[in-house]
Amino acid sequence: MKYTAFISYNSRDDHWARWLQRKLEQYQLPTKIKREMNDESRQNRFRIFRYRSDLNTVSLSNGLASELDEARWLIVICSPYSACSEWVGREIAHFVSTGRKDHIIPFIVSGSPYSDDENECFNPILRDSFPKNDILGVNIDDNGDDLMILRKRKAVVKTISLLIELPDAYAYLWNRYRMRWIENLTVKCAGCIAILSLLVYAWQYNTSFDFVLAIDDTTPKSSELTMPQDAEIVMQLDNEVKRASVCSSVVFKNIPGRYDSKHVHVWIEADGFYRCDTMLQVGGKEEQHFQARRDDTFEVLSGYVTNENGEPIADAIVTAQEEQSTTSIDGSFFIRIPSEKQLPRPHVVIQKAGYATWETSQLAIGRNWQVVLIDNESDGKGAGH
Repeated sequence: MKYTAFISYNSRDDHWARWLQRKLEQYQLPTKIKREMNDESRQNRFRIFRYRSDLNTVSLSNGLASELDEARWLIVICSPYSACSEWVGREIAHFVSTGRKDHIIPFIVSGSPYSDDENECFNPILRDSFPKNDILGVNIDDNGDDLMILRKRKAVVKTISLLIELPDAYAYLWNRYRMRWIENLTVKCAGCIAILSLLVYAWQYNTSFDFVLAIDDTTPKSSELTMPQDAEIVMQLDNEVKRASVCSSVVFKNIPGRYDSKHVHVWIEADGFYRCDTMLQVGGKEEQHFQARRDDTFEVLSGYVTNENGEPIADAIVTAQEEQSTTSIDGSFFIRIPSEKQLPRPHVVIQKAGYATWETSQLAIGRNWQVVLIDNESDGKGAGH
């Protein structure tokens, strides 16, 4: 025959008819089942006739009747709508009149059969043709699952087992169908997760973030020895260098998301500090610390002491931050100041008998100071630079 089945339905159940036709025509019978089928019903795929999709305008007396005659089975979409449909009744009656009563499959989508009330889902022609409980059909709500998606799929498999005239094959077909469905669902879920992961990655990759870096000065020092005003922490990205002023912590703004949890090159640029090149992880949940370490910029004070004539003064006492040194024969002095006493502008006193005491807290610490002591008989108090 030309068709495996003809679907009879009321137009209000069109969505059910279209869905069932699509599911049946997409199903491919397993080889094991094909071997058990008789020659008349054996085929690779089902061909289903649904008049709204396969014919334009026909009358039951010509075109549609011939299509019914070319169908091996009649599937009736049963609902309260089809129960009241004259057209559905005519299609059932035609099928019965041609001696194929046993090839009618009721497919119940709503309502109840033989209820004789507004919920009746069997067309009167169908009820008259079959005594109660004397017809083997399919009921969407009679498959033991709470989930509609499973009930619908079981109904499809049960319909297939009837179409191939192997009702006992239902369990095998359902297990196979269920496993295939689970496999497909797993693949789709995996695909969705992969796509979602890519979207999240793309969002993170293109979304900038701020990175807070704590600065730890690891050198023991005086509390008055603060960070230089022009001190900067430098971060090297692939094609960009970011700078941030130093305080107890620094904030790097608008770091590209692709660097989140990556390691980047970081160093400090400041007078009195070693560069301290290091690799730090940006982003992430843990707070990151940069270990800064001072050099000897504020550690050594040195210079020369002379009189007004430029002659070196030996044995002058130089005191800086309570540390003392005595000038040598060439007038030079050298004082190393402990880290806890270091200051950018230390308090310095230079004394020599016969000369006015020289004292200042205004000059920056450093090397090669030149101090001129004034003789007591002069009016000045000394000079230094």
